[in-house]
Amino acid sequence: MGLFYLRQFGCLLFLGVHVQWVSSEVFPTENPLGYDCSHIWERNNESVSGIYTIKPLGASTSFQVFCEMKADGGWTLIQRHDGQDGLLFTRTWAEYKLGFGNISGEHWLGLENMHILTNQDSRASELFISLEAFDDSDGAFALYSSFIVAPESKLYQLSVGNYSGNAGDAFRTGNNNQDGNFFTTKDKDNDKCNPCKIGDTRFSSCSRYQSSSGWWFSSCGNANLNGQWRPEENNVGWASSVHWGSYRATESLKYSKMFVRNY
Repeated sequence: MGLFYLRQFGCLLFLGVHVQWVSSEVFPTENPLGYDCSHIWERNNESVSGIYTIKPLGASTSFQVFCEMKADGGWTLIQRHDGQDGLLFTRTWAEYKLGFGNISGEHWLGLENMHILTNQDSRASELFISLEAFDDSDGAFALYSSFIVAPESKLYQLSVGNYSGNAGDAFRTGNNNQDGNFFTTKDKDNDKCNPCKIGDTRFSSCSRYQSSSGWWFSSCGNANLNGQWRPEENNVGWASSVHWGSYRATESLKYSKMFVRNY
């Protein structure tokens, strides 16, 4: 494992708190610095944002994550989709299980790591989703009071708690409740389409209908943050986009970020 250097500066509106970042250097080591980003912050609340090595309780091995260190704690980034790296989310079950992308840029942390992170003994977890549309620099967020990803034997089933925020609860919007659904990819169909119908189009796989992305589809639901990223001049009217239907129903978003905080 090589040494990673990161320099970072700027500002961010997060959970209603404006935090000024200072220029910082982060040097993760072979040895984990905590169970998760929240634990690292608990041990040192002057920790700065960057890449860290963690080893959640019950994990057999350590792994690297990007930590956002804020006034309210440390948040582990599990997904970032913003088109900056041109990362494709048209992946197989095996790839979604293990994770892919650039840990300091666009990436998916991996379902197995998400399961381990959200199933630690005596450490609950919550989910924060940060979104921004191209014409909304203030962005929007959805906070779920609990977040659990089941093991692979249960198809990485999604469980989220009470919602708060200003982006809307897209997981539970309409008749396609995605809470409690299994993860689906283009090569492993666990959705509820038998078949599904949107307009005049019938299909049996939400993943294949939505650019072969992986997500907790129902039939098919109103959220899919792993859809195809599209630029501002071509971001309206796509079913296969970076989508949070209760925020912008017909648009592909500028970015999405998903964070876990443990406590």
